[in-house]
Amino acid sequence: MSDCAPRGVAAVNWKRDSIIVAFLMCALSGLAAPVRLAAQDPAPKDQAQGSNAAQEPASRSLWSCLKQGRISFNTRFRFEGFERDGAPFTGTAYAPTLRLALGYETHPVYGLSVFAQGEAVIVTGPADYNDPTLPSQFRPNLPAIFDPKSLELSQGYVKWVHGAEHKRVSLNVGRQELALNDGRFLSYSSWRQIHGSFDAAKVDLDLPRNFSFTYAFINRFYREVGYNATDGRPPMHTDLINLAWTKQDRVRASLYGLLLDYRSRAQFALSTQTYGLRLNGPYRLNSDWRVNYTAEFAKQKNYGTNPNHVNENYYLGELGPGWRGLNLKAGYAVLGGRSATDLLTTPLAPPFNGWTDLFFNDPNSPAGNGLQAAYINASGPIRYLDGAVATVIFYDYHSDYPAEHYGSEFDSSLSYKIKKFDNRWEIGWRFGRYWADHLFTNAVRTSVYTSFTL
Repeated sequence: MSDCAPRGVAAVNWKRDSIIVAFLMCALSGLAAPVRLAAQDPAPKDQAQGSNAAQEPASRSLWSCLKQGRISFNTRFRFEGFERDGAPFTGTAYAPTLRLALGYETHPVYGLSVFAQGEAVIVTGPADYNDPTLPSQFRPNLPAIFDPKSLELSQGYVKWVHGAEHKRVSLNVGRQELALNDGRFLSYSSWRQIHGSFDAAKVDLDLPRNFSFTYAFINRFYREVGYNATDGRPPMHTDLINLAWTKQDRVRASLYGLLLDYRSRAQFALSTQTYGLRLNGPYRLNSDWRVNYTAEFAKQKNYGTNPNHVNENYYLGELGPGWRGLNLKAGYAVLGGRSATDLLTTPLAPPFNGWTDLFFNDPNSPAGNGLQAAYINASGPIRYLDGAVATVIFYDYHSDYPAEHYGSEFDSSLSYKIKKFDNRWEIGWRFGRYWADHLFTNAVRTSVYTSFTL
């Protein structure tokens, strides 16, 4: 198995990011020294002894501040297999990978703290899979699994928080994980081994009458396909705006905008402006019963550096009952598409619509443009197996224009959290089966995994 990037490049990137974060953490921790020193006794009369005594409390205060910080850790091993019928595929892709993520957040000083997280993805055994975004791992005869080897600073930001709960403002500046509502237009991926992150400045405000406001300026996106991929770190000038109103156990309403403007010529055609309105529940009827619902509409047009004309709509509707931990819902999503250049795109989001990831992008092919996805989703705990949750989903896919049947897909998963370890240890299985009609070919994708989070 060849590396996803030259080792020298990964080492240089890691060293650079580590130096920056170490400097920020030391600078912030040093702020604690004057606070601690103010509480100390007056300096001794002997100036020489006073100088040494002042250094010792300062060292102790720095170490005390560092000890009050919080360490986070996640590891996940996954074996994933992917098989597709027809040309050019001649075999089954399989990838045994291990994710290691270690983070540290300093104790807040005057509301100011620093968080840094390193992320490594290791291929743990014999592997054979395709990552078309990496020249060294491009194997077109095999299906694609986007879990390349990696060693990077996944997050590193400065955070400032002011105010009490429900009446506060927070500011995050640096590399961070971001999500807009359900993640359809912008999010990181919690499933792929590389989660993805954004270089951004983000402001969150709690407003009166259950309103909240978020604004973020994004300068760069570190994609889940690997930061060293050919388009793994695209630069951009992107504005995210989200105004939300919440009534507990009733509704959450969100009015949002995403103005995406790429700065690299290869991505100019993906620059768009998207404005939308989203309403979702659940609406709780009593302690046992609730109604799960979502209604969303968004309009997307070309923006900034995009040379094409884009004018497409996005619709989403979901409805179904919920009883205790059980949920059932029927859904319908439309991603508009009229041609190769007039197509709704979501380049800042992980895959939706099926766990085979065949609909990673809104389709554009001789079979049709755009996507209409109708689905039924059932999930809930398994009786007599405390800690286990099962999910079953069935999709039926059509094009938006002209009307063609793409195919259908069945997905299922089973996860089990071991209570003996405070639900920190999880084991699971995920399966997706696609039956082709006028798009793609038949496909089977399955994974088994185990993860531990601290």
